Amino acid sequence: MPRDPRRLRGPLAAVLALACAALLSGCTSGEASWDARTLQQTVASAPFQPIIVNSNLGIGKNRFALALFDSNQEFVNTAEVKATFYHLDKEPQGEPTNPRRVTEQTLTARTLKAVGASRRDTGLVSRQPGGVAATASDGHIGHDSTLFTTVIDFDRAGFWGVSLDVKTPTQQHRGMRLVFAVQDRTLEPMVGEAAPRTKQLTMADVKSVEEIDTSPTPNPELHRFTIEQAVTSGRPSVIAFVTPAFCQTRFCGPILDQVVVPAWTEFKDRVNVLHVEPFDIGRARGGTLELAPAVQQWKLLAEPMIFLIAKDGTVAAKFEGIAEYAELREAILAALSAK
Repeated sequence: MPRDPRRLRGPLAAVLALACAALLSGCTSGEASWDARTLQQTVASAPFQPIIVNSNLGIGKNRFALALFDSNQEFVNTAEVKATFYHLDKEPQGEPTNPRRVTEQTLTARTLKAVGASRRDTGLVSRQPGGVAATASDGHIGHDSTLFTTVIDFDRAGFWGVSLDVKTPTQQHRGMRLVFAVQDRTLEPMVGEAAPRTKQLTMADVKSVEEIDTSPTPNPELHRFTIEQAVTSGRPSVIAFVTPAFCQTRFCGPILDQVVVPAWTEFKDRVNVLHVEPFDIGRARGGTLELAPAVQQWKLLAEPMIFLIAKDGTVAAKFEGIAEYAELREAILAALSAK
């Protein structure tokens, strides 16, 4: 997927065009048609819209993330979601002729509390630095935001389909379908690959933590080590690319407060926890979002993004966009127990 060289894409603004065109709803059964026309005819009956929010997916283990938006363009936060994944034709034209069922997964709800987000079409409206005045679309501020996730090991590149059974407290919809693309590899480091040995600015390079951290109350302890020092230390490392002040989706502040800081608080004696600003802070404060060298080296398409690095310096897990501390904590405990 093309990458804007000037800024990161928010995870809900980076949906593949094919997935958007092939949105579908719950009237089909069995191995029914996957063509866009048929699927679009059924979506009108659904009271919410499912959207795959990953910026890119690749062969191997991926944290697959889905959002549900209601008719008011608000996140649906309470639902049970089952997903059945299918191989489709590598280059489908019209209706794929040989969909093949691969696996069924139950997705887990991951919620950030009281997150502000504004949405247009299939993605979130990017916020501008400098505190642009709120508009009527900012009525979402103060609402929880939920993604439904699972980890799936994609075994081939090309087009895939997912059939969704969604049960909310008031109704149930079966057979909602989406089509999406899996690439040969993700642009950012994949699970199992060595983490880039990046040397970003730390407290040793600056006079004040505010030079490298846009949090309302910066924590200098999250800036003691370079990524290179952390991933070669022999300890697990959490590398969090988040920018509370200039986040394009406004998920970064809550991610830092609700996920990254709790990890540091609980595991700081056993795990390196690093906060890395994705943008050049000086230029961002002047109104220009320019990617920091660390982001360019890691080839990130979205923010916020959290990587868990294993003791051997390889990527053990990654979390794009909305996440919960529980899932990061589970991954940290697995990394700590690994030999």
